[in-house]
Amino acid sequence: MKNFLVFFKKEMYESVKTHRLLIMGAVFLLFGMMSPLLARFTPEIIKWAMASDPSLAGMDLSAMITVPTAFDSWAQFYGNTGMMGLIVLVVVFSGMISTELSRGTLTIMLSKGLSRKTVVAAKLTAAIFIWTICYMLSAITAWGYTVYIFDESVANLFLALFSIWLFGVLLLALTMLAATLWNNAFVCILAVGLVVVVMNLVGMIPAIGKYNPIMLASTSFLLLTTDLTPTGLYPAIAISTIAIFTCSFLALVFFNKNKKRGRKWLIVIAITAVVALAVTIFIGEEAIRKIRLNRYIISEKVTVGAGTEWELYGLLTLPRNAEGLVPGVVLVHGSGPGDMDSTIFDNKPFRDIAEHLSANGIAVIRYNKRTLTHGMKMTGEVAHGFTVWHETIEDALLAAAILKNDPRIDSDRIYIAGHSLGGMLAPRIHVMGGSADEDGLFAGLILLAGSPQFLPDISKMQNYAFIESMEEGIEKQEMLATMEAWDDTYAAYLSLSEEEAKNTLVPGWGGISAYYLLDLYTHPAAMYIEMITSPFLVMQPDDDIQVLTDVDFLMYQELLAGRSNVTFRLYPGLNHLFMPSTGRGMTELMDEYKIKAHVAPQVLDDIAAWINSGNHSLAVPSMNP
Repeated sequence: MKNFLVFFKKEMYESVKTHRLLIMGAVFLLFGMMSPLLARFTPEIIKWAMASDPSLAGMDLSAMITVPTAFDSWAQFYGNTGMMGLIVLVVVFSGMISTELSRGTLTIMLSKGLSRKTVVAAKLTAAIFIWTICYMLSAITAWGYTVYIFDESVANLFLALFSIWLFGVLLLALTMLAATLWNNAFVCILAVGLVVVVMNLVGMIPAIGKYNPIMLASTSFLLLTTDLTPTGLYPAIAISTIAIFTCSFLALVFFNKNKKRGRKWLIVIAITAVVALAVTIFIGEEAIRKIRLNRYIISEKVTVGAGTEWELYGLLTLPRNAEGLVPGVVLVHGSGPGDMDSTIFDNKPFRDIAEHLSANGIAVIRYNKRTLTHGMKMTGEVAHGFTVWHETIEDALLAAAILKNDPRIDSDRIYIAGHSLGGMLAPRIHVMGGSADEDGLFAGLILLAGSPQFLPDISKMQNYAFIESMEEGIEKQEMLATMEAWDDTYAAYLSLSEEEAKNTLVPGWGGISAYYLLDLYTHPAAMYIEMITSPFLVMQPDDDIQVLTDVDFLMYQELLAGRSNVTFRLYPGLNHLFMPSTGRGMTELMDEYKIKAHVAPQVLDDIAAWINSGNHSLAVPSMNP
């Protein structure tokens, strides 16, 4: 330790004596000052350039120039310190070993008994210390100027700044490793540059992207816009930390050994690391889940609508080693072209539900939505007559038929579980699939964050919630003014004849015609609910901001009031996906869905218990009004 401290002090003294610390400090200070100033004055420079260009005379180009914000300041910081600064860092420290060897000073010290490991450890520590000082100087300067000029803040700033610093430490560890293998500063720079290029190329592979350390210097910028959540960066931080310690350890080892042999070992280690990472990403994570699940469930491929022009790929999961016939569930999607797992970013709520239910004695069928598989075919003439029958209902009935005809499944205990739009349509699907001597097709209905409202009314409510969450300004006032005509606009759509409605497209609804809305309006969920005597399980996340507890859930309670075979469940702290909520508003909704999570265990347990109970009740009291 004493030798380490002595050599560390010697490194710091030399960095001052050779003006390395002064030069780096000045460069990074300049980067910190330039970032907010460039953000502030770039629009003015553009205006001046446009005004001096005769070819643009008389043209109003003000819309092309945005008002700079604190975000723009930090964007400049990423470009200056986060990119150019890292290049300066590698260039400055690339000769940390070769320079002393060429001067002979290091050889003398080593010949007098100074440990090679001490040299490497002290030099790397000094380099990290200098990098930290210069980077903090740059970041604090940028922060001070940004606050003074823009008087506003951005999200996740500390983590975004930490990410660049950590990537800088990784580059220093790589530089030290290269320096111990090649006594040439230029070769050292090339080696580190090659590693960075490889990381960039590998980062294009989606499965590897979130583990790639390059995210710390590039994608971490999205933390400031909340397009990237902190949890989305944690895998890259973990891999980078492991890589830093690995490179540091190898540098300590290889500086003591034969360099040629060290290079060979480095290649072997690199290949092993790549293979291990590939196994972990492509095989390991999924394999562990499947191995665990295969103890309890069987998965079989099915085709919903086999033999028709709308065939859909699906999956039937069944409990392994079940005794006797088992109940079954059809999972019905919400809005939009969803896959069979109802995937949204990294979240797969339908997979969570299917696997849990099947592990608890219940068969489940799920399938890709028709608008996902056949979206291109459902345009043109098809789109004009397109309704929820084509989008959802027909395929749900075909999926139910697969369960009904499976000899392992009890045909009298088939349930429908619809999420969001699927929950809205579940009563209609149930009634349409029934025969004359029964009220519907299914033994019971599970409504997951559904709504009995007319779909445009839900959209109107969501739009107002989004507008309310906006900052005061002209844009908000313009959107509020547009919403004032909402009721009249949709009343006009509903007054059209069927033929007129089929030939009238509704703006903002993905190319559907007014006939789609007319069909929903003339087939309200409430009408079908009144026809049904079968059991209901109505489940509502209390932090849902797409369908609301005090509106949609309350309407279900009123429609189903007084029935003994209805169970209501309210789940505090969960969002529309029945996953943990961050409690933020409509504008941050997509950011919340980007956070990888799973359907809450209590929700899964309640569904399984309600189906398996036989009398469709749960152990704890229900929320019947």
